[in-house]
Amino acid sequence: MALTVRLFYLQVFPSEEVLGNYQSLQSEKISDSEYRLLDTNGKDLLKYNKKYVLVIDKKPFSLNNYEETLEDLMALNFIMKGEDENFNYTDVMKSSGKLYYNISEDAYKKINELENIKGIYTYVYDETDKKEAWKISSILSQIPEKDKVIEDSMEEHIYNLTSKNQEPQKEFSLNDRYIYSKDKQVLVDKNTNIKLTINKDIEEKIREILERKEFDSLKNVGVTIMESDTGKIRAMVQKDETQANVNLSIEGVGYEPGSVFKLITLGAALDKGEVTLSDVYTCKGAICKTPHGSLALEDALVKSCNDYIAKVGTEIGYDTIIEYSKKMGLFSRVLGIQGDGRNEAVGEIPKEEAGVNNISIGQCLTVSPLQILGAANTIVNNGVYIKPFIIESTVDSDDNIIEDFKTQQYRVFSETTSKLMKKAMMQVVLRGTGVNAKVDGITIGGKTGSATSGDKNTHGWFTGFFTIKNKTYTMTVFTPNIEGKGGAGEELGGGNTAAPIFREIVKSLNS
Repeated sequence: MALTVRLFYLQVFPSEEVLGNYQSLQSEKISDSEYRLLDTNGKDLLKYNKKYVLVIDKKPFSLNNYEETLEDLMALNFIMKGEDENFNYTDVMKSSGKLYYNISEDAYKKINELENIKGIYTYVYDETDKKEAWKISSILSQIPEKDKVIEDSMEEHIYNLTSKNQEPQKEFSLNDRYIYSKDKQVLVDKNTNIKLTINKDIEEKIREILERKEFDSLKNVGVTIMESDTGKIRAMVQKDETQANVNLSIEGVGYEPGSVFKLITLGAALDKGEVTLSDVYTCKGAICKTPHGSLALEDALVKSCNDYIAKVGTEIGYDTIIEYSKKMGLFSRVLGIQGDGRNEAVGEIPKEEAGVNNISIGQCLTVSPLQILGAANTIVNNGVYIKPFIIESTVDSDDNIIEDFKTQQYRVFSETTSKLMKKAMMQVVLRGTGVNAKVDGITIGGKTGSATSGDKNTHGWFTGFFTIKNKTYTMTVFTPNIEGKGGAGEELGGGNTAAPIFREIVKSLNS
């Protein structure tokens, strides 16, 4: 009854003169991000915590018509009491300016059904979800201020592309009845947005696989996929996105590559003409745990023979190994991400004193999984290194392309070397250490790797390629800090941790 009396009083003594000079257009920020991060198909890659907001604009609100709005006003009062027991209509009327209320989604929907209340409007504010801070999309959405951006970094590149942006806003206008029209809300967004090469659908399939019960024992897994002929990164996922990004080896020096590095050693030797895949050598177990006996060089890769590959590395020498490693993207940042507490790893160049035997088989040096992805892809891409990249274009609010981006590429191996290496990698999957990556009916090649870091943690690797739907992709699966034994009591490594994940991802993408 008090509300009814108050409303009657307001109708008898309205403040029409106040609205004479009143600004009938109101603007509200609707996001904390000044640009959208989209996947290659235009899907939003960021997760948002949605905040539902009610705004009561005192001046037009005070002019509510008793006969036509009383029912809606009573409904509003009831809804808001359910949201905040301290909500008081009288306090609203005593206020000035605009009052903001955070409300539930349910209250938001109910209030939007009220048609006749003057001076109120609602909007949704998108607050970027920071929980999965180490997703690549989260990393690229948090760009420092200009004075904190590092020169020539990815962050500087994004800053330059978006520096003229403003926070997106929504405008609300009063109609001739002093009601904020729902049909005339205007989104004010002239910003430049970033379209990544990432395919959200592919990433979601990968995440589903990583969450399977069969991989519960793996605390974290990193997966990167790129188109072999374009360099476009289609997926960069890790099982636990709350941990520092392992694919980029953020804030670390990287990881020993183990036997996946043999691809570089053998590729360099073939390219220099120092060896052929049919050359025979007898492994006596000087480095290998079990002697392999007499075998051809191709079989040395298939069986991951340390003795033979170490011999090959000694023949071509330290300088050649490092030269080819650098050409294939090792020991330098791939994406160039640099910032406070989130530096992409450069990796550690091995010292010659560590011994060419050790270096040849991937010991005494560190790399990131993304670097290994690019290196392996050099073989897959007919000997041409193509630098993996992740920003595809900039687009406007209507998804029209503003600017397209490409990446650098250059030849490292001859086509002949590349073909020989791809053939050997396919044999690794068909009959060697990578059989757990095999998928019937699909062309797959790759290389396993296992490495023990200085803290005695074992890391598993599988890097390789696959062709589905007439498109070839290169993928690296990395399983850091693996513990325990396999189902049959065997030692864990890349062949029984990373390779099965590779297989399941290929099967999922082919379905």
